[in-house]
Amino acid sequence: MPPEGSVELYVEMEECDLHFLDAVIKVYDGVANVRREYRVIDEEKQFLVYTSPGLLDFTVNAIRSLRKYIYIGKIVIGNDTNES
Repeated sequence: MPPEGSVELYVEMEECDLHFLDAVIKVYDGVANVRREYRVIDEEKQFLVYTSPGLLDFTVNAIRSLRKYIYIGKIVIGNDTNES
């Protein structure tokens, strides 16, 4: 079960880069929780990340900044199918 009041992000990325994302997010203690759970939509693997509503923009921007190091595709908020 996710923490109460948390926001789900789905991040399109390669499974081999998940550890890198997790390590970077852990530097920002308490900002987000990277999960190994994923969903497949249109053949795109999207991994689950939980964050709090107050840190949503920070988390999305931190994940976007990793695009220069690893493949980060769509970042979807909640069960929406539109990219953030």
